Amino acid sequence: MLSVDPTVLLILATALMLVTLALAFIPILPGPLMPWAVGIVYGLVTGWTRITPAAAVVMTLLMIVGITADYWRPLLGAKTTGMGCRTSLGSFAGGIIGTFLIPIPLVGTVIGLVAGALVMEFIQFRDLAKAMSAGRSALKQFALGYALTIGLSIAIFAVYVVSVFTTG
Repeated sequence: MLSVDPTVLLILATALMLVTLALAFIPILPGPLMPWAVGIVYGLVTGWTRITPAAAVVMTLLMIVGITADYWRPLLGAKTTGMGCRTSLGSFAGGIIGTFLIPIPLVGTVIGLVAGALVMEFIQFRDLAKAMSAGRSALKQFALGYALTIGLSIAIFAVYVVSVFTTG
């Protein structure tokens, strides 16, 4: 079996954590899942000496909150904006198309999702005011979800850092 210096493992895990934090800013990637995976793998490799089981549980809970947010946020009113299913799908499709057509990080996604919601709402109702409202709603929903994803990714990193510093 390959033996690696614990310091090298710590440096590698921390570097990977920082990379996953940077990647969390890309809207189509599963933000909280990436730093969680690094933390859990590091815990497994080191025999849970630097990442405590309690820290792993907290990181796992934060990751679950993050990857399920699109399912429970509507229950809290985050998506009760009156946008219909078609408009939401148009916004989603527009976000994906915008991400690839305008390859400026985040800009293309935001432009695409707002345009997708606006176009779908206008096609359905032929009402520009209602379409503009749908575009604003799509932007608000995206901003809330994006902030939550980034915040949870940072929280997972913080749990990692605290666990590493308190056990070393």
